Amino acid sequence: MSSDTGTDLAADPSDQPASGRSPLERTLEETLGLFGSLTTEELEAPSACDGWTVHTTLAHLTLSVAGFAGLLPLTPYEQELEFEAAVDAHTREVAARPTAELLDIVRSSVPAVLATFGGLTDELATMPVNMGTAGSYPLASIADAIVFDHTCHTRWDVLAPRGPIQRTLPDLDGERLTAANRWLIGGIPQMTTDHFRELLTDPMAIVLTGPGGTAIRVLPHAASVENHGDASAVDDQARATVRTSATDFILWATGREPRHNRVETTGDTAYANTVLDAFRVY
Repeated sequence: MSSDTGTDLAADPSDQPASGRSPLERTLEETLGLFGSLTTEELEAPSACDGWTVHTTLAHLTLSVAGFAGLLPLTPYEQELEFEAAVDAHTREVAARPTAELLDIVRSSVPAVLATFGGLTDELATMPVNMGTAGSYPLASIADAIVFDHTCHTRWDVLAPRGPIQRTLPDLDGERLTAANRWLIGGIPQMTTDHFRELLTDPMAIVLTGPGGTAIRVLPHAASVENHGDASAVDDQARATVRTSATDFILWATGREPRHNRVETTGDTAYANTVLDAFRVY
């Protein structure tokens, strides 16, 4: 493994956006490229995920693809165990395997995962996937979940400045940002807390700007989310509108960074702040 902590992974052609590869394929290539470059010391360093080393984070990312490839059991989302607790328990179990084995599992999983999500029939695409206390989601959306999971953990829990690893990756392309945020937005009606849904008594608009941008209106009590391509369309009938970049949304919506100085709020700002204080998706 390389011992050069200043390695610039942007030089790897697999990390260049375009070239016809799907966001999912580019994401998995990035995971393999980054973790495959790390030293033993770097892998043992604490990540920005509380209680997880960089190696533990790789174990978690291995689970997200190996279950679909049939190389590891899927995480058992028992209804009495909270989703993130179930993920943590399974991750720590898999983290007992050596890094080289985990990388081999991810590498071996890629063809099956790409084939699965690249060839879904309409019937399979809508098949519900039970994720315990996190809710139930159509199978097609799990590709977005994998893009989000790998992108978020790699770039903001492993890499500096939040994480311990000094590496340089190219800026995220709009397609991967779109996929990651599509997963988070799709989780708003189910992942958010009862307290958030109680506070959301009136529609609130969220406008994501820059690459991967979009505009949504979250209806009262998060009963549903309306997606609009035009930001001006979501302002209509919204009690407050929150504008933030597509990248910043990932950081504050998942609780990784404070949203203050990352959002611009118009309309009833007091209402928006109260509601968003209880907002989190994952």
